[in-house]
Amino acid sequence: MSATCTRRDVLRWFGATCVLGGASRALAAVPKDDPTARYKLDWTGQIRWDRVVNVADVLGGSAGERIARAQKIVAEQGGGVVYLPAGTYRLSDSIRLLDGVVLRGEPPQVSDARQESYSLGTRLEFPRYEFRAEGNGTPIETAFKGIVLDNPSNGANCGLVHLHIERGHIRWLEAEGHQSRPNRIVFGCILRNAAVADPAIPDLSIGQHPWQRFTARHAAAIEIEAAGNILVANNRLPKSGEENFVMKGYRLLQGKTPIELDEVVFDYDNRPGIYVNHFAIGGQGGEGPDGTPETHPHGFRRGIVIADNYIFQTGRMAIGFCGDGVICRGNVIRFARDVVRPTATGRSVTGGSSTNDNRAVEMRGWRWVVEDNDYEVHRNWAYGRKYLINDGEGLMHEDHCNSTVLDSILRRNRGNAYISIYKTGGIEGLVVEENEVPRIMVVADRNRSRHPIRRVRIVGNVTEGDIHVGGEPSEDVVVERNRCRAASPAKIRNQARAKLVENVNYVEDTTPPQLRK
Repeated sequence: MSATCTRRDVLRWFGATCVLGGASRALAAVPKDDPTARYKLDWTGQIRWDRVVNVADVLGGSAGERIARAQKIVAEQGGGVVYLPAGTYRLSDSIRLLDGVVLRGEPPQVSDARQESYSLGTRLEFPRYEFRAEGNGTPIETAFKGIVLDNPSNGANCGLVHLHIERGHIRWLEAEGHQSRPNRIVFGCILRNAAVADPAIPDLSIGQHPWQRFTARHAAAIEIEAAGNILVANNRLPKSGEENFVMKGYRLLQGKTPIELDEVVFDYDNRPGIYVNHFAIGGQGGEGPDGTPETHPHGFRRGIVIADNYIFQTGRMAIGFCGDGVICRGNVIRFARDVVRPTATGRSVTGGSSTNDNRAVEMRGWRWVVEDNDYEVHRNWAYGRKYLINDGEGLMHEDHCNSTVLDSILRRNRGNAYISIYKTGGIEGLVVEENEVPRIMVVADRNRSRHPIRRVRIVGNVTEGDIHVGGEPSEDVVVERNRCRAASPAKIRNQARAKLVENVNYVEDTTPPQLRK
C-alpha cells in the first residue's frame, strides 16, 4: 500500500483491491481458504478466512506496531485474518492477540509438520535472552516473550497459522473464574527455544546467586485454555539447543546442605510441549475425590483435537489435556536419550526418588480417544549418574488430580514406554486395542480400596512384558489375542476376574492385590 492510501482505504480492503485516488490495483494473492479443513470441524467455518489484511500494506512503525494496527483493522470489521508474507518480523515484546483475529503466515511447500523438511517462510523473532553470571544477572523481562490473548475472557475465533515462532511461547489462558470463549486454533506452526524462566528462581532464601535462572517446569511451549473447540494440529517443536546456556557455580540444596555445581544448563527443551485445558480436577491422588462435570465443569469441555504434531523434548510432559471427548491422534513424540538432570526444580539436587515428569501423554477427563501416536520417552539421569529419575511413562491416566475413566479408547499407539491406566478409582468402558508397548496396566483399585471395573477390552496388543488388570466389582472384562514378543512368557496379572482368550506367551497370575491398611 502506498503512502497515499489512508486508514479508511485499508478498512475498505480485505484481500482483494485497495482504492487509490479513484484507481485500483490488484494486490498480491493471499490465502483465503480454511487451512484446517482436513479435520472436518464445523466450528472452524465460523472464522472469516476470506477477510484478510496484509500486514505488508499497513503503514509505519516496527513489525509489532504494524501487526497491532492490522489486528485492530480486522477486529473492527468483525474478525478475520492478518496475513504476514514471508520474511522475518523482529519483535521487542509479546504480541497481544485480539478477539476474532487469526495471524497467518505464508503456506509451506511441505504440508506435514512431522517431516524434518517442514519449514516456514514467515518468521516471528522474539528477543534472545543474554545470560550474565554477575550481579543480578540479565532481567528475565528482557526476553521469554510470546503470543498471549489481549483479553483472556474473550478471544473467540482466533488463532495462529503457518508461523515460525523463534524464542516465543503461546499462552492463551482463561480469565479468573474459568471465564473464556471457544474456537481457538494453533495450526502448522514451528516453535523453537520456546520456554519461560521460572520466576521463583533464584531463591535467595537458600543462598542462590541472583543471576541463577531455571526453566519453568509447568509452562508449556503451547498452552491453550478455552471454553471448548480447540485445535492444536500439525505443529512442529524441533530441537532447540544452540541457545541453551550453561551456569557454573549454580547453588542448590542437597538435602539441607547447600552445594555448588560446576554445570547446570538452562534447557529450552526441558518444558512441557502442549497443554490443552490441562486443569487439575479431583483430589491429589490416593483416595480422591474424583473430578466430575458437576464438581469441575471446566475440566470436561468438548471439541478438543490435538493431532499430527511433532514434539522434541529433553524432559517434562509432551502432551497434557483435560476434557470430554478429547481426540489425541497421530502425534510424534521424541525425548532425548542419556540426559543428565542435576536438578528438576532449580532448587534441589536430584536423586533416585526425584521426578521430572517425563511422559508422552497425560489424559484427564472422560471419553478421550488416544490413537496412532508414535512416542519415544527416556528417563533422565539424576545428579551423579547413579540413578534414573522416577518417571518415564508413555500414555497415562492416573488418579492424581483426575477423574475416573469413562468410555475411552487407546488404539494403535506405538512407543517404548508403558500404558498406565492406574489407580483410577473406577473404570467404566475402556478399549485398549492394537498398541505396541512394553507393558499395559489397567487398574481401577487404589492403595487402600478396591474400585469397579466394567466393560473393558484389552485386545490385540503386542507387549514385551506384563499386562495388569485390576478392579472389583468386575463385569465384562476381556483380555484377548494379545501377544508378548519377549523370549520368555510374561504375566497377565488378573486381579479383575477378566476373561482370558487366545493370548500368546503369557501366564496368568491371580494373586490378589495387597491393600494398605
